[in-house]
Formats: sequence, C-alpha cells, structure tokens
Amino acid sequence: MLFCSEFYLAGRQLDTKLNMNQQSERRSYSRIPFTAEILMQCGDAEWSCNLLDISLKGMLVEPPEDLDIDTNNPCGMALFLGEDISIHARVRIKHSSGGNWGLQWLQIDVTSLQHLRRLIELNTSNPSLLTRELSELG
Repeated sequence: MLFCSEFYLAGRQLDTKLNMNQQSERRSYSRIPFTAEILMQCGDAEWSCNLLDISLKGMLVEPPEDLDIDTNNPCGMALFLGEDISIHARVRIKHSSGGNWGLQWLQIDVTSLQHLRRLIELNTSNPSLLTRELSELG
C-alpha cells in the first residue's frame, strides 16, 4: 500500500527545535512533534485529547481539563490520519506532568504499527535513527 505524505504531514507540526537535544538524551526513542486530535475511551467514558508528540513507545497528549477518570486503567485510543488511515491502540497513562499525559502503547495491531512507523519515518530528520529504534523493539 502506498502512502501519500500529505496524510501524515497534514497535522500541524510543532517546532522541532523544542529542546530536542535535551529530550533525546533522556529518551531512547525519538519523539516526533505532531499536532492532531485523538479520541480516547476508558470504560464508558469517551473524550478527545490534543496530540503533542508521538514515538514508537507512546505519545504525549493534552487531555481535557475537567476530565475525571481513573488513570490506572488502560484506555483505547484512535488517531485518524486520513480518510482510510488510522492508528488504533490500547494505551496506559504512564505519567502526568504539566497538565499533559505521557501514554505508553500496550497493544497495537500490525496495520496501526505500520502507519505509526510511516508517520515517524516521514516526519523524522534522521531515518537511520528510526531503523535503530525499530531494531530495539525486537
């Protein structure tokens, strides 16, 4: 299946210079600044969050301010990148800081993982780094 970079680049991207050197020193996986809306579901509750950045290990999101949920429960999420392209996964809220949540992938299907890889590949400045990170996933 061929992907059109416009699907992935359509999200309004943040400035990639946001202390990326400091962040990459602490993390073993590159985070790609990418702005989009994601849908989340936990139990009977559903809401949308603003995606701030994404990596092979998870994502950083800005949840609604008035949301009252048990952050220990895994959640479902969906990120729609184009008409027929989306990423669906089970995530857990790994940390909360500055009003944002760091989400960790728990389960992601093969098709969604392919879309995630392509999204990162099209938005990274160093494709060889993506290859290394993919090999670390095993």
